[in-house]
Amino acid sequence: MTANIHGSCIKCGKSGGVLFCNGCQQTLCFKHVNEHRDELEKQLEDLINQENQFENDLTKKDDSHYLFNDIDKWKKETIEQIKQIAKQAKQDLRELINQSNEKLLKRCEEVKENVRLLKESEDLSEIQLNKLSNELNNLKKEINSFQLIKSSNSIFLKIEKQETNDISHIKSSPNEIVLPCIEESHSKRVGSISIGEIDRYGHFIIIEHNGLTTDKEQDMVGWTLNRSIDSYKDIIYRFPNDFTLKSKSSVKILSREASQGRYSYEKNNILVAQSISTWGTGVKTIINRLIDANGDERDVLTQTF
Repeated sequence: MTANIHGSCIKCGKSGGVLFCNGCQQTLCFKHVNEHRDELEKQLEDLINQENQFENDLTKKDDSHYLFNDIDKWKKETIEQIKQIAKQAKQDLRELINQSNEKLLKRCEEVKENVRLLKESEDLSEIQLNKLSNELNNLKKEINSFQLIKSSNSIFLKIEKQETNDISHIKSSPNEIVLPCIEESHSKRVGSISIGEIDRYGHFIIIEHNGLTTDKEQDMVGWTLNRSIDSYKDIIYRFPNDFTLKSKSSVKILSREASQGRYSYEKNNILVAQSISTWGTGVKTIINRLIDANGDERDVLTQTF
């Protein structure tokens, strides 16, 4: 500090015995200089304590870092997803086994009847015996002709049945019809809100806000999603009154059946169309229209089979 006879103390206004602090750029009397010194020493002591605490934190070996909590939360959520996926896979397997067994029983009855007829006939030959034996062996193979489809890159699990066939192996999945290729085209697109993706099996439709024309969130009150299937069935979904779609985001609209089945574990950016059991599939043409609150078409997506 330096003497400053022209100034007055910033604390008490006293002009006699005044000093100037180069650090805080303030003038102080002798009394308040000592108090100021004490304050600086206290700040220094606090800094030392903070440094010691920081050093102690660096040497800790426990799991006190906040990311450990995030990891535990992720672990819990992931385990729950896996449980739901495994539960759905077991349900699919039971349904597939029941469907397969019904078909196998009918074919078994046919083999049984052929064996009975062969036994009663006098025209018994090795060719007929071998043919019936091969048919029975094929039925036995189909009992366990199921496979588990897993993914190493994501949480995914599905049961498929592989048909035993001398020519080819055809895979089918429970509750899913193998559909032909689908061609999609947008005949009309207005603004930032559009139809992003439509599940080919009618499980969900994704609506996107690409943020290209505006970065504001869109209040979806009064908006509808209309789906016309082969000109004989119309499905209309009305967005909830309290739903807004943020810029550069999307929402997946699940059918009721999908929300209760294989997609039940999904919670983020999800809407459930409770009045729509399935979005349906088509044979020739499906026209999907996204209509705003004014009744104007914002997107028209045509699917051709």
